[in-house]
Amino acid sequence: MPMQPPAFRPPGYRERKPWQLQPGAHDRRKRGRAGQRDRRQVLDEEPLCRSCLANGRTTPSERVDHITPLSEGGSDERSNKQGLCVPCHDAKSAAERAAAAADRAEARR
Repeated sequence: MPMQPPAFRPPGYRERKPWQLQPGAHDRRKRGRAGQRDRRQVLDEEPLCRSCLANGRTTPSERVDHITPLSEGGSDERSNKQGLCVPCHDAKSAAERAAAAADRAEARR
């Protein structure tokens, strides 16, 4: 009778569960073709990075960013989106993550 060979599992190994939305929560982010269409619209309307333009530089926008993050109550409407270059988007996202981590640390106290 054929047998499956044993699988190596390092100490502390856990099977990963697929990502799921929290019970009772709903996701406000547009996905699929609707999201792609919206991102394309933003990049067509704003070919230059909004943050770089404010600082006197002309850099093409490559990412679509929520001005107010969805996690902080922002909407997925066009008025809450902006085109940013990769460095500006990464810097803004890192600052938002740091602020959220500080808020969580403050809430634990």
